[in-house]
Amino acid sequence: MINTVTFDLWNTLIYTSPMDNLKFKNKRIEGFIEVLRQRGYNLTLGKMEAAYDESFEIYKTIQEGEKDISTRDQVEIILKCLGNPKADDLDEKYLGKLDQVLATQILSDLPELIKGGQEILNYLKNRNYKIGLVCNTGRTPGKILREVLSRRNIAHFFNRLTFSNEQRIRKPDPRIFLSTLESLGSIPSNSLHLGDELKSDILGAKRSGMKSAWFVPDWNRTQMNFLPEERPDFILPDLNYLKEVLE
Repeated sequence: MINTVTFDLWNTLIYTSPMDNLKFKNKRIEGFIEVLRQRGYNLTLGKMEAAYDESFEIYKTIQEGEKDISTRDQVEIILKCLGNPKADDLDEKYLGKLDQVLATQILSDLPELIKGGQEILNYLKNRNYKIGLVCNTGRTPGKILREVLSRRNIAHFFNRLTFSNEQRIRKPDPRIFLSTLESLGSIPSNSLHLGDELKSDILGAKRSGMKSAWFVPDWNRTQMNFLPEERPDFILPDLNYLKEVLE
C-alpha cells in the first residue's frame, strides 16, 4: 500500500518555458558583466555569453554522470572558460556577488504552478501521506528553490525537500531517492515517485524499487515505445489522476 509520494519539481509542480530559461540566462550574463565591471574588468556581451555557454557544456557532462555541483563551483567553471579574470583574481565579495547573480534570477519572475499541483498536494496532506520532493537543480540551487516553493505557498506540504546540488548526486541515481525515503521513514515498496522525465524520474524510481508515475499532459496512446527500464507503472495526463492511482 502506498503511503509515501515524492514529486519532481520542474514541469511537474512548477512550469518554466524555453523562453523563461533564455530570459534567466540573459539576466545572468548581464549580471556577470556588471559585477566584473565593478571589479575593473570590461567584457563584451559576446565574450561573456561564449564563456557561459562553454561552461554549461562542462556542467552538462557532470550532470550526465549523475553528479552535481554547487553554484560556486559553477561560477568558477564560468570564470575558467572566460580566462580573464580567474577565480583567484577575485576576492570573496565579488565571488559572492557572482554566486548570487547565477542563483537568484528566478526570484525576479517566479514560475507558475502546474494546474492541479496545489490541489493534489492538499489532497495528499489531508490523507496523511508522507510527501517528498526530489529535484535535480541546475543554475538555481536548492536554497533558492525553497524560497520559490514558499512564495508559491506549497513548501508547507512537504515533509522532505531533496535537491541534487546539496546531495551532489542527481536523478536517476537511486541514492537520491533512497536517502529521501530514509529521512521520511518510508520504504521503496510503499512509495511512488511522480515526474515528467522518463530518464531521470521513471528510471530513477524503478532503480530505487519505487512505483513510478509519468506526468505527461500531452500524452497519447501512440507514445508507447518505452525502453523496458523506463516503462512507468502509471501514466498521468493530469495531476489529479493521482487520486485514482492511489485509490
